[in-house]
Amino acid sequence: MKQRIQLGACVVIAVALIACRTQCKIDPPPNVIGTTKEIEAKAAANALASAISGGELSGHYQNTVNNTYQTVGQDDVAFYLLLQAYNCESARGNAAGAAEILKLAREELARRHDQPPPPPHVAATSKTLTKTEQHVLRKSPLKGAISSKLAQPAVAASPAPSASPAASPSR
Repeated sequence: MKQRIQLGACVVIAVALIACRTQCKIDPPPNVIGTTKEIEAKAAANALASAISGGELSGHYQNTVNNTYQTVGQDDVAFYLLLQAYNCESARGNAAGAAEILKLAREELARRHDQPPPPPHVAATSKTLTKTEQHVLRKSPLKGAISSKLAQPAVAASPAPSASPAASPSR
């Protein structure tokens, strides 16, 4: 009985450590800190981070995207937060989920500005701002940050190459 309890405790600790390692940090952009929009941005960021860390997003991307835009109330801030979620899913190795978040975030941004959505292959894969995004973000202080987050999504962590004897220089 004592061994079962110890084994159970070890499993719980291992799961907790793995969960901590895979947690994703989504932060509101610096330009909303200290403003009236800070609370909404933090609430949306926390909801996104919790959903990704808990693996709750799968299949609920549309609701997540809509809720983020509605909670924040600023399209550039919502898009910035969703790009962080896109990067988190990429880092977790969930390429399909990341592409879906990006596609839906772009489609919703276009819809909110009465623009046609980008073609699905562009919406899910393009690493540059679409024409609609360029127009919507033209006066946003987040335009540069959004462009850089879009251009360089986080990738799944891979183990460092091990130094094998064959790879080491001979002396």
